[in-house]
Amino acid sequence: IFILCVSLFITGLTYSQTVFMENESWNAVKSKAVKENRMIFMDCYTSWCGPCKGLAQNVFPQPKVGEFLNSNFVCCKYDMEKGEGIMLYKKYKDNIPGFPTMLVINPVDESIVHKVVGYTEPDALITALQDGLDGKTLAVFQKRYEAGERSLELIKDYCKALDVAYDQGTKEKVVRDYIESMPLDSLMNKELLELYLPYLNDAYSTQYGYVLKNLDKLQYRLKINRYDIETRLQRAMSDAVREIVNVTLAHTNADTLASMKMKEEKLKKLLQGASVKGFGELNAKLAINDIRMNGDIVALDAILEADKILQATRDEYSFRPDMYKYIIEYADVKTQKEIIRKYLAIMQEKQNIADEKSNGKVTLFTENAYDILAIGYYRLGNKKKSEECAKKFDERYKLRLVDMKKMFKDEKAQVQIDDEYHQRINDLRAKIGMK
Repeated sequence: IFILCVSLFITGLTYSQTVFMENESWNAVKSKAVKENRMIFMDCYTSWCGPCKGLAQNVFPQPKVGEFLNSNFVCCKYDMEKGEGIMLYKKYKDNIPGFPTMLVINPVDESIVHKVVGYTEPDALITALQDGLDGKTLAVFQKRYEAGERSLELIKDYCKALDVAYDQGTKEKVVRDYIESMPLDSLMNKELLELYLPYLNDAYSTQYGYVLKNLDKLQYRLKINRYDIETRLQRAMSDAVREIVNVTLAHTNADTLASMKMKEEKLKKLLQGASVKGFGELNAKLAINDIRMNGDIVALDAILEADKILQATRDEYSFRPDMYKYIIEYADVKTQKEIIRKYLAIMQEKQNIADEKSNGKVTLFTENAYDILAIGYYRLGNKKKSEECAKKFDERYKLRLVDMKKMFKDEKAQVQIDDEYHQRINDLRAKIGMK
């Protein structure tokens, strides 16, 4: 009796878990699904994928998941880098943005009916797959959308399916196209504003200007958290200001600079008088950058000194160091040597602190300002120190390349990474007369 009970218990456990045809013949999977008149549930995984292992260990063995999947699908799973998985990956790669990806496939024509991307908790997975069984699939919503339907109900359903499919690029386009086709005052509708808020990232758009102008009304009339809106507004404005600073630092082309000037004027109109946290600092950055663009080193030095007291801008990772680098590289050696020396000392101290913190370990985020230090020492006549800094810059850059290539394994990306490295090194050597 004991052995019989144990056997029944084990059988029950096995049945309650998801039953997979793992790395078996694809033809056998299709035939079984056609015979049983069921859809195919395919788990696409790889041996190195952590979230895939999480699904296998924590989700698929759960009784409620097993009961749902076993009752509704013929379940299979394939390592996409082995056996028939390689063929299936090539066949369905446009629908596999990453791992894990779970596909619902019609066995008759092998078309994708629905998909769920990424590690998904049991209840969420069951809900998403039930939507697919009920006809609320990505394919259905996409077909209706492409046929020209634009009801709010469809947009919401389509976006929900795109979330499950982890297709944020398409979702953003769908939301943008929908909201931007509506009158501006439709953003006074709470549901539409909350739908659009994650994509309020273009400081030059009419929607951005409308939200900024009506910030108080949106807060009090719609009862929306002002902090959430201001965070979006500040982030978009910060990106726009950073673009202007970076482009004007990198380019001297008259047309490019004129284009940036026009953009800057638009931003200043939005910044002035707007009571959004961080806007004062962004306005100050544009003012400082204006002085830099005029090439007035003495005035730039003076305003940076005043900024230390006023603290209109923070001594952050990029903005102030970019101003220091500009002064070091472009101040007149004959008449402004002391100014060069001052900012070179600041950059050297900043690098020393970073070196001490990193304790010799170089990563993608390790400070490497040795290029500008090399230029500064060269301009002050210390060629030996300049070449030492250039060699340190080169050594650190090479160490960073290792991490960069691990992140971007695509062959074209790796070639681009190498090209950028050679360009930076060659430019630096040319500036300091180093062979």
